[in-house]
Amino acid sequence: MEQLLNILLHPEYLSLLYFCLIGIFASAIISFLPALHIYNVIGIFMLFVLKFEATMAPLELIALSIGMIVGYSVLNTVPATYFGPGDESMSYYILPSADWVSKGRGYEGVILTGIGSLTGVIVLAILAPVFIYTLPTLKAITSPHMFWIIGAVIIYSIMSEWPKGLSQSPDCWTNFKEGWYYLGIGFLLFLASGLLGFIVMAKTMVPVEFAFQSITPVFVGLFAMPWLITNVINIGKVPHQHEAESVEMDWDLVVRGTFGGFLGGFFAAFVPIVTAGVGGLMAGHATAQRDGRLFVMSYGTCKTVYYVGSFLLFFIPGLSLTRGGLACIINPVVNVLTIKEYFIFVGLMLFAAGVSFLLLMPFTKLCIKIVETIPFQWVSVIAMIIVIPAVYLCTGWGGMFIMTVATGLGLIPVLFQARRMNLMGVLLLPVCLNMAGYGNVILKFLGLL
Repeated sequence: MEQLLNILLHPEYLSLLYFCLIGIFASAIISFLPALHIYNVIGIFMLFVLKFEATMAPLELIALSIGMIVGYSVLNTVPATYFGPGDESMSYYILPSADWVSKGRGYEGVILTGIGSLTGVIVLAILAPVFIYTLPTLKAITSPHMFWIIGAVIIYSIMSEWPKGLSQSPDCWTNFKEGWYYLGIGFLLFLASGLLGFIVMAKTMVPVEFAFQSITPVFVGLFAMPWLITNVINIGKVPHQHEAESVEMDWDLVVRGTFGGFLGGFFAAFVPIVTAGVGGLMAGHATAQRDGRLFVMSYGTCKTVYYVGSFLLFFIPGLSLTRGGLACIINPVVNVLTIKEYFIFVGLMLFAAGVSFLLLMPFTKLCIKIVETIPFQWVSVIAMIIVIPAVYLCTGWGGMFIMTVATGLGLIPVLFQARRMNLMGVLLLPVCLNMAGYGNVILKFLGLL
């Protein structure tokens, strides 16, 4: 640790801390808008960097990206709690957090989530040397079986949705139909989003220069716009939020929450396409999480390990594992990965996590003051005013059309009380079938080849 600190504080690398700080403060601005995702912002930023390669050294760009992804994973919990989720990972968390907000305990929930994020980064740092020796073997073992692993995740995600029917009719078929009403909607929603995924991946309508952003209008439509629309038409009001001076927790809660969250987050970081929402759901069931505090803290760990861990895996020398949107975006500017760069990443990760956690409390208090002063419907209106033109500028009219279709699909879970996680079929289904070797067959059947 002392040697790592000496490297970071050496004049040659001191600028990396400055770029990391810039990334953290940029993530605070980005995460404030519930519909703006960090991957989209970094992707647009990379367009300018690649045009002016001499503007930033590769390590400086990496330091900036680390600050942004760590800051986002810690700070984005705040607007997600009060304004609604911007992606699928947040939608997994929003129901228990909304309950805490309705009771005036949103501040406590945010801090618990922040503690989970901090413990997740610490565990990643502790295991960083172990990853160098174990993950190449794990990759060699799992790579030939990845298609059925993703298939099993799909089956579990669909089957884990509990029937919501409340009928007590003596007719068993009435109860059966009511129970399967919501399950059927969820299953059809998964298939419909999967079909959209096949269409977007095979016949993108996004201009060539923005091809790496082709999935952006899909995710904005599926997850961001429906929540913003429901926020605008919602006539409710956020109650007064109590700013607690302490958080009810103990070491048993910390250990169990970190363990369960790390399991879900690392699984999502290692397995392609699986997100923190899916990984957190599976880990929560596997570790029997029932305590609300445990759930909230575990989510913080899961989300952070997913975002930061998937980027960390990219820097393991010799692993050649690209997971997560940020690793794909940063890949063109990274030439050689050595042990030194890997541990510089770890040091910057710890630095960014510490600074982000210190910013969490004042950031939360600012957000509470805004939401208690300004109706949150207007926050959603402002977010829509920013996001819709941004989608048009990055993806053109083709992207706007895709976003509109995706928004229609994204509103179905809201209208029919289905699980929003079913919308992840947009990635899970095409990728799984492509890995299994049936992708081209389906594309030919759909007339997309």
